[in-house]
Amino acid sequence: MELLKKEYIRIVLFFLLLFCISLKINSQEQILNQFYDQNTEQKHFRIVYKDTVIFNALGLSIVIDANRLFPERKLTPECPLTKPLLPPLRVAEHKLFADVHNKNAIQRNIYNHLIKNNLNQIKYTSATFTDKMEPAEKIRTNLIQFLFTIDENIDFENVAKPERLNAKRRYWTYNGNHKIQLSQNYLSNNWYKGGVKNFNLLNRHDISFNYTKKKFQFNNFAEWKLYLFTNPNDTLRYGSIGEDLIRTYSNFGLQAFKNWYYSSNIEIKTELFKNYKENSIQPITALFSPIYINIGFLGMRYQIEKSFPKVRGKKINFNADISPLSVKYIAVLNKDIDPKRFGIEEGSRHLTHLGSTINTRLVYFFNKYVNFSSRFYYFTNYETITAESENTLNMPINRYFSTSLYLFIRYDDNKNIKSDQTFGFFQINEMISFGFNYSW
Repeated sequence: MELLKKEYIRIVLFFLLLFCISLKINSQEQILNQFYDQNTEQKHFRIVYKDTVIFNALGLSIVIDANRLFPERKLTPECPLTKPLLPPLRVAEHKLFADVHNKNAIQRNIYNHLIKNNLNQIKYTSATFTDKMEPAEKIRTNLIQFLFTIDENIDFENVAKPERLNAKRRYWTYNGNHKIQLSQNYLSNNWYKGGVKNFNLLNRHDISFNYTKKKFQFNNFAEWKLYLFTNPNDTLRYGSIGEDLIRTYSNFGLQAFKNWYYSSNIEIKTELFKNYKENSIQPITALFSPIYINIGFLGMRYQIEKSFPKVRGKKINFNADISPLSVKYIAVLNKDIDPKRFGIEEGSRHLTHLGSTINTRLVYFFNKYVNFSSRFYYFTNYETITAESENTLNMPINRYFSTSLYLFIRYDDNKNIKSDQTFGFFQINEMISFGFNYSW
């Protein structure tokens, strides 16, 4: 009996709940109808609900996207709203959700301000458009379209033919390298192993200008090197000259087959400044003292240039001049300089040798920046030998600065040069430097 009473009470309560809900819905519809009837003359009040997106472009009407509607707003009969079964989720005003609450409040205030002050601009809603709205695609800017214009009225029959470009072949090629680099070493007076502090300056300029036409080639190379260093052991002058050289090398070649050429070459080198012995006013070199002239007749030249496409900038240039018949001329024109230092007999200032010469040059680019260059010179009159090996590893830091490792090995066994206890007839010049470097 008690079970039946409980079921009866539940049924009564259910019908009462349905009755209350129906009364509330009717009251809402009456309020909307009254609001609509009072504002039929003011068409801009036809849409007063909140939406998610408002587009307000300059010169255009405001379009409201009514995909999501909020129940706290009054709606027109054209856009009725059914009360949701579940109440909307409200964010508690708690510190944990303070940022979310503030953001929603700002959005509501902005929307209310827009609706209140721009009602006359609201003319369309998303319901006005029957088709589904698609998001606008971003159009990429085409810079080329601003470089050309299209003339639709052009007469294609009377268009002049473009002039044919006749490119002239370039027979002369030029390139060069300029380098001014420094190195410094400081030792305190009480350094436990002794020694002296010094400062070094390397000034070097290389220029190449070559001519090639069909099977004939004319190659030219010129360089100037000046190596200065401070010498505390010299009490007469602050600095000394370690190396001073002006050298030109020219080669004439006629292609024989593939990479081989019939060739002749000439090399001229001399000093530019006077250089003195340590703690002495006696000069040991000067301009044209000495001067070397080496001419190679009827020799052969091997030349190869190779690139490596897999590594950017990697390439190799190599050439070798072999002259079985050569003439080497040495002269000392300054009378204050002792000619015996250069193998010339006492009482003479000129010397001529007949012999053979080999000149080679290698330039190897490991990549676009780092490169290694090497020059080898060999001459013999079948009694004495003069040989030079000059090697430079250039490691640029950027376009204008680099670090260089320089090694110059020379061998000369003429009878006026004494053999060193350590190196014999070998002479070595080694230097590491940093500074300005520019190539073109």
